[in-house]
Amino acid sequence: MFKRIHAVVVAMAMGAGALALVASPASAAAGAHKAPGVSSVEVSSSPVVVENKDGKAVTFGFVSDGATTAGITLKRPNGSTIDLEAKKVGDPSGGKQKWEGSRTFGRSDAPGTWKVTAKATSVVGTGDASKEFQVKQVWETDLAGFSASPEPVDSGDTLSLRGRLLVNGTGGWKPYAKQKVYLAFRGEGDSGYHRVAYDYTDWKGRFSTGVKAERTGWWRAEYDGSASAHGSVSDSDQVDVRRRTTASRITGFGVSPNPADEGDKLTARGRLEVATSHGWQGFGGRKVDLLFKPDGSGSWQFVAYDRTDSHGRFWIDAEAGRSGWYRAEFDGARGVKGSSSRAVYVQVKEPPAPADTRIIKFNSYPEPVKYGKYVKNRGKLQIWDGDHWVAYDHQKVALYFKRAHHTKWEYVKTVTTNGSGRFWTQVKDWNSGYWKIRFKGNSEAESSASRSDYVKVKK
Repeated sequence: MFKRIHAVVVAMAMGAGALALVASPASAAAGAHKAPGVSSVEVSSSPVVVENKDGKAVTFGFVSDGATTAGITLKRPNGSTIDLEAKKVGDPSGGKQKWEGSRTFGRSDAPGTWKVTAKATSVVGTGDASKEFQVKQVWETDLAGFSASPEPVDSGDTLSLRGRLLVNGTGGWKPYAKQKVYLAFRGEGDSGYHRVAYDYTDWKGRFSTGVKAERTGWWRAEYDGSASAHGSVSDSDQVDVRRRTTASRITGFGVSPNPADEGDKLTARGRLEVATSHGWQGFGGRKVDLLFKPDGSGSWQFVAYDRTDSHGRFWIDAEAGRSGWYRAEFDGARGVKGSSSRAVYVQVKEPPAPADTRIIKFNSYPEPVKYGKYVKNRGKLQIWDGDHWVAYDHQKVALYFKRAHHTKWEYVKTVTTNGSGRFWTQVKDWNSGYWKIRFKGNSEAESSASRSDYVKVKK
């Protein structure tokens, strides 16, 4: 009986070995299988449009056959990457499994062309597939400070409509330049607004235009938006239109200096007058605006304002930035019609470039010097006048010292050049090292530095 059982066990063992031998070709064939296939890469939704601070949730999906693990890589426009986890979705169908990963795109994500790469991995290798998609940033806008003036206004007079368009970009709220802003009106008894005029914003986001006042009603600014910005509507401003009364005028208007250097202070002056039964008289206590139209522009920009004195005179200061036209404008008052001055052209010249400077004949002495005794430093500061080097007098220069075997220059003191551009100073010296003079420059002259001069200290 024992021999029979032993024979059965041996036979079973031999049978198992035979099965193992039979299975070996199949295992070898498995090693020849291809990596998992990846297909149907999807981006939902595409393009990815980020419209507010909450961001946009996006799902990335793909289909793979035979994968045990999977992942997703996003490539930004600048080439950097983001890795996402991919998870199975639902049950396999027809030998294929769907995988998905997700990410929320926010304001910090760059707009442009992105790339998603789906990867599927099994014991025999990794397969992948890619797809490009677009990311767009659409920013909030705001029409701020909109106003319609004067209010009230005489019928037939010019009504000034102005404000600013701002966009909430990556650095916060900023002016939005070169955008078309419409001006819309709704009269008393009307059911809605209709657009009357438009203007393009300048580099500060400002828009300004004039329209003829005909009816009492409400005015507002409207921006339609763009591919990268939302539209917006300003608050409305009511304006009462009344019958025209007394005339006004601005006389003696001028701007000085003219021509002017860039950055100079300009002063615009003139006199506001009103027609009376005794002739033209000064109109005191009234607001007069200064407007500017730069070369190449078709619109006037508000600069500053002043209130007239008891004689109707005004003085308005401004900074010279660009060549262009200036005019003064009075918006009118109750019973008095508004008026504008003549336009005055002011030429603005760019300031000259700072001149070169140099420090010559710099010397630190005596050499060597005894420990704790004075080291004297002298030299001369010069400036280029366009033809040759001349003395640069009454300028501050700074003395610096660097100990031997050290790398840091240390400030010591400041001295002023004399009428010949020369300087001289002395300080007690305790360490061997290098001396140097520096001129930091100013609005008319470039900075410069002397050569360094080594002085040894004997102890």
